Amino acid sequence: MGVVQHIRWRLAQSLEWRWWESYLRHQSPADYLENKKRYWLKVMETMGWKPLPNARVADVGCGPAGVFIALHDRQQVTALDPLLERYEDLPIFSRANYPTVRFLPRMLEGTLDLAPFKQLYCFNAINHVKDWDAALDALTSMAESGTSLLLSSDVHRHRWLLPLFRALPGDALHPQQHLAGDYREALQLRGWRIDREVVMRTERIFEYRIWKCTFTAAPPPPPRPGAA
Repeated sequence: MGVVQHIRWRLAQSLEWRWWESYLRHQSPADYLENKKRYWLKVMETMGWKPLPNARVADVGCGPAGVFIALHDRQQVTALDPLLERYEDLPIFSRANYPTVRFLPRMLEGTLDLAPFKQLYCFNAINHVKDWDAALDALTSMAESGTSLLLSSDVHRHRWLLPLFRALPGDALHPQQHLAGDYREALQLRGWRIDREVVMRTERIFEYRIWKCTFTAAPPPPPRPGAA
């Protein structure tokens, strides 16, 4: 991991916290959480997603109001985010309000010690990580054959803009910049079958996409150097 990418990630983490502070400043916490819960239920309906009752699931990169707010009383949720301890200062988040959720204040990369989950949620988080490939590897390590995944991210609409955004901090909140095809390829190489892909929002530079996937099997190991 290069020094520049590390700096970009650290900046993005700081800006993420400031964004939440500013965004919530003039909102009612109760109204925000109710609207957010309705939003999560609508996303699942759009994707044809059925939460498995009482299943072990992970909300990866959960933020202060992740999908756990809609599922904490329906599934056994583990919620991960490196900023969880800072989110405690926000009026919309308190771990005490979700006593059945296991909160883990840790980065996704390197999180390889969690038992397999039946369902995985990773909404608008994979483009916030420090190491994209390592994060996808870690996410895959949480799956077993048949595990289902909802993954969302902003993706570039124009290939020619991608190198500019990777070289310059044009989107400082998101240290990872990729095309939709990059996500498809990365998921399939790791053994995920893409069952559905939906464009939820289109802007001038980006699209917000969601993938519904099923883990079919571990991908084959890479060939050894010099192997025939």
